[in-house]
Amino acid sequence: MALLNRILISLFGFAVCKPELRGAELQCSGSGSIPAGPVCYGGSLLTETFSIHVVSHDGEVGIVDMKAEGPQTAECEGANFENNDNVITIENDHGCGLTKYDYAVEYCPDQDNLIISMVKPYSVRVVLESQACPAAGEV
Repeated sequence: MALLNRILISLFGFAVCKPELRGAELQCSGSGSIPAGPVCYGGSLLTETFSIHVVSHDGEVGIVDMKAEGPQTAECEGANFENNDNVITIENDHGCGLTKYDYAVEYCPDQDNLIISMVKPYSVRVVLESQACPAAGEV
């Protein structure tokens, strides 16, 4: 099953839960781009853990690895991405299986995190915070 499909299945219950269970409004502010060098972001929601490893980038384009672990698992390595004013567009042609979904990934400089906003087929947002990158060879 595709990475985003697995994320959506895991997050469906969260997306339809009571507003008080969803937490505070997400903050995203600042200017500047993703830090140089390999950087990693991760987070979890319910029983799923998500990670994005920015392998390389020049401020505008780059390569990313993504992984979901939990009841639903998926992995995508070497996907190309484009950064336009901190809105990250990940290409769908590297086996990620994202073509059926509408989503956006935004980098938040002041918070140094990524926010994944899915709008189709469900509406949910997940924060991936900056974290140490795994050892070489791991996603």
